[in-house]
Amino acid sequence: MGEEENGNGALMSGDDPIATEADDLLNRTPFAAAIAEEIGRMNADNGGVLAITGKWGTGKTSLLNLIANKLDQNENIRVIRFNPWFFSGTDQLMGFFFAELAGQLQDKEKRSRRFKKAGVSIAERFTRYSAALSPLKFVPLAGAALGAAQGISSGVTQTFGQQVSVHEQRIEIIESLNKLDGRIVVLIDDIDRLSPQEIRDLLRLVRLNGSFPRIIYVLCFDRVVVESALDGEGINGAAYLEKIIRTSVEVPPIADESVASLLISGISECLRDISVGPLDESRWTDVFWQVIRPLFSNVREIKRFLPSLSLTAWTVGDEVGFADVAALEAIRVQHAKAYEEISRNVAILTELQSSFGRDDGARVRNGPAVKSIIDRLPEDVGLNFIRLIFPAAQLYTENVWHANDSRQAWIRDRRVAHAQVFRYYLHRELPVGTAPSGQVEMVVHSIGDEVRLRSTLSLIPDDNLEDVLDRFAAHLANVPSESIQSTVVALLELFPRLRVEPQGFFDPGADYTVLRPVLTLMQQVESGEVADDISRGIYEATGSLYARHRFISVVGERGSTQSRIISPQLEIALRDRLRGEIKAAPVSELEYERELLRTVVQVVPRNEADTDVLLIEAAADPRVTARLLSTGLTTARRQILGSVQVHREDRLAWDALISVYGAEEKLREAVRGVKDSIRAGVIESDSRLSRALELFDRYSSGWRPEDF
Repeated sequence: MGEEENGNGALMSGDDPIATEADDLLNRTPFAAAIAEEIGRMNADNGGVLAITGKWGTGKTSLLNLIANKLDQNENIRVIRFNPWFFSGTDQLMGFFFAELAGQLQDKEKRSRRFKKAGVSIAERFTRYSAALSPLKFVPLAGAALGAAQGISSGVTQTFGQQVSVHEQRIEIIESLNKLDGRIVVLIDDIDRLSPQEIRDLLRLVRLNGSFPRIIYVLCFDRVVVESALDGEGINGAAYLEKIIRTSVEVPPIADESVASLLISGISECLRDISVGPLDESRWTDVFWQVIRPLFSNVREIKRFLPSLSLTAWTVGDEVGFADVAALEAIRVQHAKAYEEISRNVAILTELQSSFGRDDGARVRNGPAVKSIIDRLPEDVGLNFIRLIFPAAQLYTENVWHANDSRQAWIRDRRVAHAQVFRYYLHRELPVGTAPSGQVEMVVHSIGDEVRLRSTLSLIPDDNLEDVLDRFAAHLANVPSESIQSTVVALLELFPRLRVEPQGFFDPGADYTVLRPVLTLMQQVESGEVADDISRGIYEATGSLYARHRFISVVGERGSTQSRIISPQLEIALRDRLRGEIKAAPVSELEYERELLRTVVQVVPRNEADTDVLLIEAAADPRVTARLLSTGLTTARRQILGSVQVHREDRLAWDALISVYGAEEKLREAVRGVKDSIRAGVIESDSRLSRALELFDRYSSGWRPEDF
């Protein structure tokens, strides 16, 4: 369906007024026809002035265009459009006005020959009259045109080779107009957009020449603006207008239901063929009626908003929920100052306060910024905006706290309430390591199909995997029970692709992006035999020793405050089995195992009587020793108060390494084997192993790091 067919083309035309009846969304054509009919029959023996008044954006120009279309259908009416923006200053106005009338009257495309002939005759007289007025100075307060210095003495001008006084020319024009079997309608729009002085000049021109017979002026303006401009010279603006205007028509205000209807249809139209973010219908209803709809009062505002919304929706794509995009764009277009405040306070609007239920000074620090945003928006809109778009900031408006699980829900639904989503909306750029929402959706939609899920996960770049898994966890509340086992197995297979190094002081590690969704899924399993059966199946299908170890830690005893998922008997059995598997694992398996040192130390306890015995026989192999060294490397961080610099220092899990080899000398012997293998080209050293070996030498010499 095209724009002409669905009736929304006019809404998407930007700020331009409508030009035809086909674009009349407010059904004002009958109103325009009635005004045109009145203009055609009103007594114009001594001219006439009709005013169409209304506030900015109520559609005055659109109504004027509809009236002009109706007038053009009458062969006895000649419509002249005068644009007051073309003149600059009082000196030019009178001459320019009559020159413009003359030029348009000589238009050869007029249908009525009779009117054309008379019009040309009048046009010629207007031309001479314009030339006669061109050097004159207009004196507003006197209400008369006085000659300029070079023309005051004679009051005449040389035109067409003869001297005729301005007064005589005016009489000739009046005589010609009286003979006209029809009328001339002069449309003057945008008067309220002129400067106060220009408004005064234009209305004095109309007052001086409004008595020309057969000429009817139709003026469009905001009455408050024009009256204020006229008051500027010490006269009563309202009284002045009463002396000029014979008939006044107020543009009817647009009904509330029409504003809502146009907004809804316009939004639907501007989003056609654009892929947008998720849209929750119930939430959209609240956002539309409580935030977006109250910001608009006329068609012009809607027409300014829709193209901006369309462009933003296209550039943002499906990364941000559409309700948030629409609300923010409506505020940006209608209340720019409020939008500036919003964009400057990302952290305040999105961060959850850790001191749940306790005032730690956050209200004092952040409350004024939130209040400033609310104060810049219409009454009630501000509070609704915070509640519906940035609920974390409700702490400062309604003392409402949100827990950490809200953050997961916000990023799942791609709401700007989550800082990452909001920053993308502002900058249109995903931070490094952030996955496009489409990748998350691909993984979510693959749940239940084991082959497809593995294939989809394999397509996710390693750099994006953590973010995908972190956001994926928020979609697992209703996974079918029959899909849990295969989903957990697919997740546990991802450990080798995750980074090892921590990223900051409070980084729990990349492993938790796998462990969190695994725990979420397993907590949905029915306890007892069902949980035990599914857990056995997951253990069997998981090939990595480290993954098996971490899975047991998730479903087994997790501390005094956290209940286990599997039975104690199964946990004991699985741990015993894993211990045996680690001891029997070949070198080819252990040399690539993630966090090998941690796994060995935590799963295989040392017998105090066998201090010189290796925990696992494979530890004697240089390749396994190299892996134990690499996985024993950690990085400690510290930051001096008042400084932004973060100091890093490598550490080696020295005691854990000694426990594996039983004695320091055995560890040294094993490390010498690693160095020999590297020199022989049997082992390829990487950055992590090189750092571990360098640190090993320092530890061997007796060096120990200072406590941070």
